Amino acid sequence: MARLVWWPNGLRANSRVPLSGPRTDGAEANTTLGGYTQTVSSAFGGWKFQFGFPNLRGQLARRYRGWITSMHGGANATRVPFCDWDGLSLAQMGVDATIDEWRAGQPWSNGQPWSNGKNWASSPPIVAVASNASRDATQVSLAGTSWGHGLDYGDLIGFQPFHLGMYMITEVIVPGTYRVWPPLRKAITTDDHATLRPTLAMRMESEDAGSAPRDAFAITGASVTLFEVFDYDVRTYFTD
Repeated sequence: MARLVWWPNGLRANSRVPLSGPRTDGAEANTTLGGYTQTVSSAFGGWKFQFGFPNLRGQLARRYRGWITSMHGGANATRVPFCDWDGLSLAQMGVDATIDEWRAGQPWSNGQPWSNGKNWASSPPIVAVASNASRDATQVSLAGTSWGHGLDYGDLIGFQPFHLGMYMITEVIVPGTYRVWPPLRKAITTDDHATLRPTLAMRMESEDAGSAPRDAFAITGASVTLFEVFDYDVRTYFTD
């Protein structure tokens, strides 16, 4: 069986190129007697990205090349934590904090940091799911807390716990109820929560989809092309 490997700690992409989006299967144009043309299609598809990385040296370079090797040209998959660089502002997320406070993180309840002097990292608030939705559904409803009723076209969300998938808002039906793409990779219930930090499972497009060119200074121009592995396939085939 295949396995699911972790994205290396500290490895941050500095570019993302989306290479795939919604597609249609069996698109067919029909012309009525009145001359009106209607196109009928069935939407499907998944996420595909090319990730680029800054110059890598030392430990991070080793972790990167080990990560690329561990995916075995697409035989294994990796968890991809996704941060939207164009995401909601702190105010839009319902967070009452300054940028400096956000970056500083939060201490423990006794006001003390971790033993290394660092606080807990800040993360966006999560929002409860307002109604159940089955796998492959394209409509979701969220509670009216924090950012739950403030999303619009192009916003990206995921769900937790134990949900591998990222969804883009493509229509606001009413505040809090949204049409999303792609269809849900896993059913959601009112016990689940929506998050602005989704996690995808992805695999290399091919054996040569990851590059690690090294000169005397560093690994330069490193990139990897990954495409989505659906949540239900991860649970069936990526269990080692």
